[in-house]
Amino acid sequence: MASITPEAYRKRMTRAYELPLLYMVMLFQFACMLLLTFRDGSVEPFSLLMSVCLPVGTFLGLKILSRLFYADRCIYILVAFLCSLGVILLRAVLKKETDASDQAVFVGVGFLFMLIGAFVGSRNSLNEKFLFFMMPVCLGVMCLPFVFTSSSAANNWVRIGSIQFQPSEIMKPVLIVMLAKGFSDKSGWRKWIVYILFSVLACGILFRQPDLGSLFIFFFITVCMFFIGTGNWKVTVFVLALAAGGVAIFLSILDKVPAFEYLASRIAIWKNPWNGEYENARQIVQGLISIASGGYFGAGLGLGSADRVAVVSSDYIFAALAEEFGTPFSILVLGVYLLILIRSTQIAMNARSRYHALLSFGSVFALTIQMLLIVAGNLHILPLTGVTLPFVSSGGSSILASMTMAGLILGVSSVNAEDEYDDLMRLSDGRWRDE
Repeated sequence: MASITPEAYRKRMTRAYELPLLYMVMLFQFACMLLLTFRDGSVEPFSLLMSVCLPVGTFLGLKILSRLFYADRCIYILVAFLCSLGVILLRAVLKKETDASDQAVFVGVGFLFMLIGAFVGSRNSLNEKFLFFMMPVCLGVMCLPFVFTSSSAANNWVRIGSIQFQPSEIMKPVLIVMLAKGFSDKSGWRKWIVYILFSVLACGILFRQPDLGSLFIFFFITVCMFFIGTGNWKVTVFVLALAAGGVAIFLSILDKVPAFEYLASRIAIWKNPWNGEYENARQIVQGLISIASGGYFGAGLGLGSADRVAVVSSDYIFAALAEEFGTPFSILVLGVYLLILIRSTQIAMNARSRYHALLSFGSVFALTIQMLLIVAGNLHILPLTGVTLPFVSSGGSSILASMTMAGLILGVSSVNAEDEYDDLMRLSDGRWRDE
């Protein structure tokens, strides 16, 4: 018998499969950026720098995270892979160095947000009075696009000088924390209705902007977290049926209401993107051509033509991925999201408190539903909703929100590890049996 510390316990539980995965991700980062360094026949300084910074940053990030939390290292490594893939794609597809360098900076800042999320996730639920105070503040932030200049027909961006951000992205982790607190309370509808009302008001603001992608995500986060937290399947089915009926009615009158002209044109373009009358349909057509031109094995890193697709860095980053790397690698990337979903769901199921279980489930559900929306949009299965591919697409708001949600999951996994360690110590009288 030998004594064991929590750090040693986590090492024994994860080291066997964590290091090979870490080394594979670091090798992928180094090899891709090294290829881009010599793509044009001369040494490209930024890519050469990133060939060192990406793997070293991934390794140091894991060490820092391990020092601060007993978190699930596998999820961190998978998230680091997706984040680095975004930097690689932006440098390979776009000709300007600033796009990839800005993304690398956002990833670095996003790591700090991940640590903040892990801290929040590893604590007990937040004070309810504080959350009640924050609700009107959050709704006010979501209303900012109505006041400040927007950058698109969908009025969901805020531009203040040179600073631009999307409030709906920032509010996703906030919504998850609030709903986890609300639906973990066993007091019943007296407490639940306040948090449901907050979500309804947030969805109403998104509908007015309109930002249907974020509206869809907010709605399903609320419904699914309500069902997981309360187990009330009757209300859940009723709300889903009511929403389906509302969508059917909305689509039937969409082209008859002038206020919804923008949405009507987007759906018409999705139905028939090959119609030459729709100038904005060019993005869908170019995206499909980009995916097809890559073939099964891809055009090769930096050899594709996805830069011809409008807004490829955010809306159509999956199309660029498919063209550059091919179909098998694209499926592998989707498998990475699936692994994050599975491990995060296991973390939620192993949580000892309803709050932590809802926190982990809500975070991974938001990331997964957002991934499905953008991939389905790129493949022309669903209308393009304007959401981003988590961790990969360009944009500071998206990266910071996604990494905060990943941090919430890591924080819950840290709590689970501490609970498991305490249980083992009680069972072994504070000693660990060596095999």
